[in-house]
Amino acid sequence: MKGWRDGRALLLLPVTLLLFWAHSSPAMTCGQIKSSKPEKSETLEITGGEPADLNDFPWQVSILYNRRHLCGGSILSQWWILTAAHCFINKSESALEIMHGERIIGIKNLKRMKVDKLIIHPYFDSWFLNHDIALLLLKSPFKLGANKMPICLSEVTDIQRWRNCWVTGWGINIPTQSMTEELHKVNIDLVKWEICSQLMPMLTRNMMCAGNIQEGKDACQGDSGGPLVCQKKDNQSIWYQLGIVSWGVGCGQKRLPGVYTKVSNYLLWINVETRLSGKPYMHDPDCGYSFLPSPWTILLLHFVILLLPL
Repeated sequence: MKGWRDGRALLLLPVTLLLFWAHSSPAMTCGQIKSSKPEKSETLEITGGEPADLNDFPWQVSILYNRRHLCGGSILSQWWILTAAHCFINKSESALEIMHGERIIGIKNLKRMKVDKLIIHPYFDSWFLNHDIALLLLKSPFKLGANKMPICLSEVTDIQRWRNCWVTGWGINIPTQSMTEELHKVNIDLVKWEICSQLMPMLTRNMMCAGNIQEGKDACQGDSGGPLVCQKKDNQSIWYQLGIVSWGVGCGQKRLPGVYTKVSNYLLWINVETRLSGKPYMHDPDCGYSFLPSPWTILLLHFVILLLPL
């Protein structure tokens, strides 16, 4: 019996050590930033936004068409970019490129990444913008790091679980009515689907709404395809992409929020399409909770088992 107890101890010990290593190691993950997290601003200039630091949004990319900014996008992995399908209506795949690392897109001789494959959702509706989601496969992988970080995806759909939501892009700045060459950000609130569907009758369950209805803060043309990112209220160290900039009625209109593709509806589609293309991406299942117990919990269980009578 003593040998069995010792065997259990030997079995649990490496597991405990492995968990301590996993929690303490600086391994590459998603949704983390190296600078201080962006907080709300009162600056009113994307509509009602302010200049953004790419260190705060290291997953943001610009999608170029014939070397001109077309849409925004986000890094899912070293191979994949997530964006909106409507960006590519009547566009040739061969003219697409990805730019990352510069918040000002008008600078010449910027490094661009070639696109190998464009995947548009098979049920994308160009009239109603339902299933407005697309994937871009790069010809060569990103070298990920603190300045090139993938964004996390989540299965959590309850908007009460989220805080501190931001949308970023190079879209039209309403005061000047012109495209900005500098990346901008705006802090917005998630809007309940039941409320938004009354304001936007064309809304489907594959869409979500966000904005600042009273102050007129919103994404605009040129921001399309860019990420709407938030933090969980119970985990403020990780950022998750909840939406993709899709459409709206005007830009920053009071009582008219922006409409975003609801990313959580497409996690299975993303997993399947990336696997079929030979570069599989798999989001980390969360369901809103962490299934991995802390190393302290495992260590406690380890000693409890040692103390159990046999």
